[in-house]
Amino acid sequence: MHGTRTRHRRLPTAKPLALAAAAALGLALTPALTTPASAVTPTAVSVPGTFNSEIGCTGDWAPDCSQAQLTPRTDGSGAWSRTYTLPAGSYAYKAAINKSWAENYGAKGQSYGADIPLHIPAGGRSVTFVYDPVTHWITDDVNSRIVTAGGSFQSEIGCSSDWAPDCLKSWLKDIDGDGTYTWSTEAIPAGSYSVKAAVGQSWNESYGQSGSPTGDNIDFTVPETGSTVDFRYNSTTHVLSVQTEEPPGPALDGTLGALYTPTQTTFRIWSPDTSQVSVTVGGQTHTLRPADVAGYTDVYQAVVPGNWKNQPYQFRVGSNNVRDPYARMVKPGTTEGIVMDVDAIEPTGGWAPTPAITKREDAVIYEMNVRNFTIDPSSGVDAARRGKFAGLTQTGTTHNGVKTGIDHLKELGVTHVQLLPSYDFNSTVPNWGYDPLNYNVPEEQFSQYTAPEDRVREFKNMVNEFHKNGIRVLMDVVYNHTASKDVFQNITGKYYHQTQLSGTGNSIDDSNPMVSRMILDSLEYWVDTYNIDGFRFDLIGVHQYKNVDQWAKYLQAAFPDRTLQIHGEPWSGGVDDPQEAQKVRYGTTPAIAGGHVGVFNGTYRDAIKGGTRDQNLGYMGGSSSNASSIALGMRGSPLATKSTSPLSDPWAPAFAYDPEQTINYVSAHDDLNIWDKITYSGVTGGPTGRAGQMNRFAVGMVLTSQGIPFFHEGDEFLHSKVVNGDYEAAKNSYESGDHVNAIQWSEKSANNATFRYYKDAIALRKSTPGLRLATWEAVKNQMNTTINGSVVTSAISSNAAAPTGYDTVVVYNPTTNPSSVSMPAGNWKKVLDSNGATDSTSTTADPLAVTVFKKS
Repeated sequence: MHGTRTRHRRLPTAKPLALAAAAALGLALTPALTTPASAVTPTAVSVPGTFNSEIGCTGDWAPDCSQAQLTPRTDGSGAWSRTYTLPAGSYAYKAAINKSWAENYGAKGQSYGADIPLHIPAGGRSVTFVYDPVTHWITDDVNSRIVTAGGSFQSEIGCSSDWAPDCLKSWLKDIDGDGTYTWSTEAIPAGSYSVKAAVGQSWNESYGQSGSPTGDNIDFTVPETGSTVDFRYNSTTHVLSVQTEEPPGPALDGTLGALYTPTQTTFRIWSPDTSQVSVTVGGQTHTLRPADVAGYTDVYQAVVPGNWKNQPYQFRVGSNNVRDPYARMVKPGTTEGIVMDVDAIEPTGGWAPTPAITKREDAVIYEMNVRNFTIDPSSGVDAARRGKFAGLTQTGTTHNGVKTGIDHLKELGVTHVQLLPSYDFNSTVPNWGYDPLNYNVPEEQFSQYTAPEDRVREFKNMVNEFHKNGIRVLMDVVYNHTASKDVFQNITGKYYHQTQLSGTGNSIDDSNPMVSRMILDSLEYWVDTYNIDGFRFDLIGVHQYKNVDQWAKYLQAAFPDRTLQIHGEPWSGGVDDPQEAQKVRYGTTPAIAGGHVGVFNGTYRDAIKGGTRDQNLGYMGGSSSNASSIALGMRGSPLATKSTSPLSDPWAPAFAYDPEQTINYVSAHDDLNIWDKITYSGVTGGPTGRAGQMNRFAVGMVLTSQGIPFFHEGDEFLHSKVVNGDYEAAKNSYESGDHVNAIQWSEKSANNATFRYYKDAIALRKSTPGLRLATWEAVKNQMNTTINGSVVTSAISSNAAAPTGYDTVVVYNPTTNPSSVSMPAGNWKKVLDSNGATDSTSTTADPLAVTVFKKS
């Protein structure tokens, strides 16, 4: 080995042994080892490493050894440096601040980063170490070069003289190790200057024009005081390039991302862990600098002059290209965003009014997938539009003489469509898209177009056409996790929970104020820019209920005329949550009533149909054991005592401060849909027999209960996801092909009687105020619910001034026999039975049916 020896690393890269031992003993360590110290001027900087004993320390890895301490520079740069003579060998080192391991930096300036290797050849040599307290880059002149821009401007920026190669005020750094050394400044006054690249803090090695050691000085001009001057040195070609930019106008107010104007674009990103942030646009890289943006922290910004509309841009944090969490459009398959003037893109013909809705209890929500709804040729949608945003709103489509597509929805009578994820996701379709990449970008696989502006317009047109046809649009949003940690991890790990609450290994942590702000900004963006009418939160139970309350209250106040609908699943991904009391659960739902936030009522769902993937049929199968649960759900699951205080039981079944807080359903995209649940459980008779009647019974309860009814696409004509008897695929068909998930419109004509029942029940709900009570008090005072065996009956008054002047009676009868109903005084008519709308004076409630009577 020619006299060299390898020194073995004596410390782990994550933390020193002393601290590791303390952690193993359960001792509290402050600050947390993964958190860099604040950027304050250090009082000492050392280079602890495996060479410390060679320079006179009593041992290696000695941050407090006096011989390992660097010296503060006197050139005004703030840097620290020292030169040592080291014998041949292979070593490793880091930078330690203030003589301890509490704050330390390794490779690429990373806090608690990897050890930096150092190989000294045979014969030994002198080594100069240099540390920058701003970027935390610690380097040496063996692994890299100490490059300065020496020139006629140096005295203007604070060096003692011009042409001073040893003044590190103009130090170029290669923090990411790619061989390109950079430095940017705004401190050079307007004027004409010359410069060369100096290596090793002397003129012994220097480069001028064209990277030549004998080249002429490189001339450059600063047009205005305050202009940005960027210096870049290529260590392979030795070319030093200088680029100047005129000072831009003032940065825009607003959020983060790429904020466009015709004369400049403001690029902003949150970077709490490093100041090494840049953006590349138009082939030029611009350094981002700290920015004071109201409502945000740790934001870095560059204001780039020019018109960058529709141009790609790339953020870089540390040594990694990263996506823009606020991107309005992206280049598919990359981490590049696209600068957009989204507000200037109008839907064709301009925005139509949003369909009016008096109160949220008037909603009837229809869940659908963009692809599934129209991808099959039986949809009648034009081939180019099938499975696309545009296909959802094509009118005039039919199959076998029945209406399809949006005309079907209008015929059915729903007020809202809820779109499964329609933002940019990672998986390829067919897939439901619960793997987010870019929260603010319409999914390109659902678009007919590749041009960014066309994609934006197509989504806006879809929303607008739904509005023109009297239907509001809700988005299914997945802020609880990302497709993988790679989505945001290279920006900062602070986006993610330490506990994987979503069950996917990459749960978003909205307890961090900047993550919470990102979610709020995204929600506001969809409402403001795309005219979205509300949101369904996937696993809203991962989120802090106080944050959800803040988001919702903000949106309702910002858009007071929109009656936004907001609801979600009040559970996490099947894991224990150590902060459960702080999360959205049934028990915390009263505390978010002020923002008009509702939750899916899984308790009522299970009482009606049993489990979501088992063969227990619950109340719809004739069970009398859960009649009290049915009676509670029928009343909208109201609190026993009205209060906005969280309940002691997170899973309390009586949770609603207001009827709008319960989303009633028996079928959704997850698990077995209602028809497959019935047939899986062995119920016979087909669509016209007991199985079909049970389907109508279940949805009839949903459509006549207090709260907000919800059902899944195809339920209204018994759509099945079971192919060749495969119920296992049907239980979780998120990535199954079109042969499983696509709506087959022939099912509508084949099961038209079921469709007619859904249509009749929806029409009855809309025309009957007693089925849409709007307050806790109305339910308590105007609704009298009784249980007789397994039969549940409610008499309802729609008039608060006459709370016992009942005008509607609803009966749930799960038995196989008719039930005689004792009606309140007055003349009554039966208006809904097991087959749908009817007009009868009979006072008998059908078996296995919802029966509704109205006072005539």
